[in-house]
Amino acid sequence: MFFYVGFPYDHNVKAVRRVVYERGLTSHMNDHKWRALCSAVVEQLPFAPPYQEKRVTSDVLRPEVLDFAPGYHGDWARTPEGAMGLSIEWLKVAPRVRVEVGRLLPPRIEDCAAQLRCLLASLRIPFK
Repeated sequence: MFFYVGFPYDHNVKAVRRVVYERGLTSHMNDHKWRALCSAVVEQLPFAPPYQEKRVTSDVLRPEVLDFAPGYHGDWARTPEGAMGLSIEWLKVAPRVRVEVGRLLPPRIEDCAAQLRCLLASLRIPFK
């Protein structure tokens, strides 16, 4: 498994800190929790759930729309969580994925919502 731990650029750190101060935001995650979350998602869940992210310094959501059951997996293992943890305001996780079975059959929906809730609770990561 490829696991990258990156360092944010200095100008990003200053921009994030400025916005955090101006908006009165507080941190609920540190680098250790991000690393634990990313590795646990990849190792313990049946698939890496897709997510939508909102960064502190941007009003753009990535992706703009998060489907009920997207046809792709999230990028949890290759994301530089050190940098991600610094600039992420929130993540909206879709604990479902659409699996195409064939051209004539309807897609199958795989769900890992219960496992994800247990994982977040065990790591003491706030969620709703």
